[in-house]
Amino acid sequence: MFRSRWAVTAVACVAVAALVSSCGSSDSSAAAGQGEVDTNATLSVGVTQAVNTLDPHMATSDLASFRFGLNLIYDRLFTVDHEGEANGMLVTDWTYSEDGSSVVLTLRDDASFRDGTPLDAAVVKANLDRARTLESPVVRRSLSAISDVTATGPYEVTVVLNEPTNQLPYTLAGVAGLIMNPVLFESGDPGMTADGSGAYSVESWAPGEKLVLVRDRDDYWDADAAKPARIEYTGIPDFQAFTNAVAAGQIDIGQFQPGNVAAVEGRDGLVTVPVDSGVGMEIAINRDAKPLDDLRVRQALNHALDRDMITEALYPDSRVRWQFAPEGLPGFDESIEGIYPYDPEKAKALLAEAGHPDGIDLGEIAVSSATTPGLVDVIQEQFAASGIRFEPRVLDGVEVYTQFASGTFPMMIAFSSYGLSLPAGLNTRAGATQNPAGTTPEYDMLLDKVTDSTRTDDERSASAVDLNRYLTEDAWGVPIVWITYPWVMSDKVSHFSTEMDYATTWGPSDLRYLTVTE
Repeated sequence: MFRSRWAVTAVACVAVAALVSSCGSSDSSAAAGQGEVDTNATLSVGVTQAVNTLDPHMATSDLASFRFGLNLIYDRLFTVDHEGEANGMLVTDWTYSEDGSSVVLTLRDDASFRDGTPLDAAVVKANLDRARTLESPVVRRSLSAISDVTATGPYEVTVVLNEPTNQLPYTLAGVAGLIMNPVLFESGDPGMTADGSGAYSVESWAPGEKLVLVRDRDDYWDADAAKPARIEYTGIPDFQAFTNAVAAGQIDIGQFQPGNVAAVEGRDGLVTVPVDSGVGMEIAINRDAKPLDDLRVRQALNHALDRDMITEALYPDSRVRWQFAPEGLPGFDESIEGIYPYDPEKAKALLAEAGHPDGIDLGEIAVSSATTPGLVDVIQEQFAASGIRFEPRVLDGVEVYTQFASGTFPMMIAFSSYGLSLPAGLNTRAGATQNPAGTTPEYDMLLDKVTDSTRTDDERSASAVDLNRYLTEDAWGVPIVWITYPWVMSDKVSHFSTEMDYATTWGPSDLRYLTVTE
């Protein structure tokens, strides 16, 4: 049962006492799930990155689109629990062939669209065929392992693979697995309108700003979900404005940056819950851009950054990030923690060895508008101490990835994610949005070993460590921090938990079981 790990019925001071960093003086019983659920309530969700399209297949950021309410409009084929394990959602069972060349998906038979169309095998085939062939920023590449999709029964789909891979459930737990009514993309505009099997439909939509969902059906297959009558998602990219909106009660729940949460901690009626995540800050590198094509230069960048100081000053209670997998998830390698200690003199020596005794000037680099205030200034100052110079070019927090993919910029300061699994996250990193230079034969060989469904779990796990170590030692980027995000919410919000979907990988992104008490 896909929801087995979600059966945690508490939040706030009582249920997560060991995790809550502060609670207001008001009675915490409502936040602990003891009040009456208000099914007429509106839940207001604040995010720092809104999206510009409702079409899941055209998402420019898997996480941003998922978090901005698309997962409540559209059911998905799979889900991933807080331990990083894939479970079925619309899929009730899946079986790989002995040689790993195909996988049979069995679908639940009680999901449907509002026009009465059943969400059956034909619908899933139509969605997967569109998703894997449509020219798109993220999704098409994520489904590149699929060579054919066939409806082999009313509620049975057979997916033929180009090569054995165990990653299909993880891929189809993100936006690639959100299922639309085919009539929407056959004769409608999925970028501006929506037609899903979820409990909510779109009441209003302002691209890049606000999405308002309304619960408009009482026949939804998951009776435990979708309790609020309306859910409003508001994009507030300015961190101070975000903080003000929560403090003023305009937002019921939102994810804060660690350095901003002090402004609201201790306020009556608010609860703060810190959540470790596999999301953090990274300097992505275009290895095709000179002089970044030289490993010594990329290593110099890594030695030029004081991660400990940055983490302590800007991301309190978070974890310094040395590699591409966080502790506790597959691929993590204890032996490479601290691999690039802060050492400006060593950075200068590496640059000189690479033929740059006077340092390097990288010109303009791309910076996400969602970057934590102060981070770019610190990076610029620390890099300058090692002879590394650049000028920041701030771009929209979603579009920055597309701009970086064009190859215009040598580096990008932005958020990056472990993903729903290490290979799923690396699929994004290996794509142009975070890696315009593309992959290498060694990377491709290691990735094949990590995902080969005919190998044992232990063999794949060992290869995941090898792959993570390769990326770190070859300095494909400059990891900075794994962020422990404070989630701040009204004490009337219940059923928030650190064991919600994706908590260790993406953070608690699926709010479908949240309730609001009277």
